[in-house]
Amino acid sequence: MFEVKMVVTDLDGTLLQSDQSISPTDQKTLERLGELGLCRVAATGRNLYKVRLALNEASPFDYVIFSSGAGIMDWKTQILIRAMAITDLRTKEIIDYLISTKQNFKVSRELPDNHNFGWWESYTCPELTRYVEHHKRFGDAIKIDPQNPFTSSQFLLFFPIESNQFESVKLKIQTKFPELSIIKTTSPINPAYIWMEIFPNGVSKAHGIEEICRITGIPRENTLGIGNDFNDLEMLDYTQHSYVVENAPEELKLKYLISLAHHEDGFSHAVNKHISTHSGL
Repeated sequence: MFEVKMVVTDLDGTLLQSDQSISPTDQKTLERLGELGLCRVAATGRNLYKVRLALNEASPFDYVIFSSGAGIMDWKTQILIRAMAITDLRTKEIIDYLISTKQNFKVSRELPDNHNFGWWESYTCPELTRYVEHHKRFGDAIKIDPQNPFTSSQFLLFFPIESNQFESVKLKIQTKFPELSIIKTTSPINPAYIWMEIFPNGVSKAHGIEEICRITGIPRENTLGIGNDFNDLEMLDYTQHSYVVENAPEELKLKYLISLAHHEDGFSHAVNKHISTHSGL
């Protein structure tokens, strides 16, 4: 078994409790990993603003991958070391295409201000309405003006699970804009919806981990990843040892090792399986 030198964890539904806190047991585990010299990485779909609602500068992480890999921050120094974007001209082309195909979507501004966004409703969509109402508390939320595009970092589309639209729309977008990265995730607002996240080329949690491996010199073979949803797939395929928590979708539990649920300290349970034997964790 390869020695673990880097531990990567998703936040929502994996490490964080329902109140967005880190349990005392998981906090202690993270601190102990630091004492042992292991690299601790949070990899989340949250934007930086929302990361700071759950983590502070003293939180026991070395790096944070946010916005599904569009951004990377050295958490100890609070220095932004990656910020990927879609140009204003390309943003306009994508907006025009999504409007012409009658999609409901939002567009985030460039990092680190991607808590500010524009939105477009082609037909009545309760999920979009919920999203806008919830997130306008954290930043600007304006209706998109197709004639005044801006540099962006992410598009987000909304689909009812039973509609089966995701794959067909994904194929059309990939054909039209082959350079874009497309990620599937379950809505944290309403699990009856699936979100399509569209990012600049090369954005994924896996590519974020790859960059941190390059910076730290830690080989991929010495990584452990823990997640809970579809947007963790590339991350879990990248890390050498990969777990999902018990509360993950069944199809993910068929593919990866299974830990306890997030509210049962599933993070610590997975870590202990690989590290305690030689570290005294």
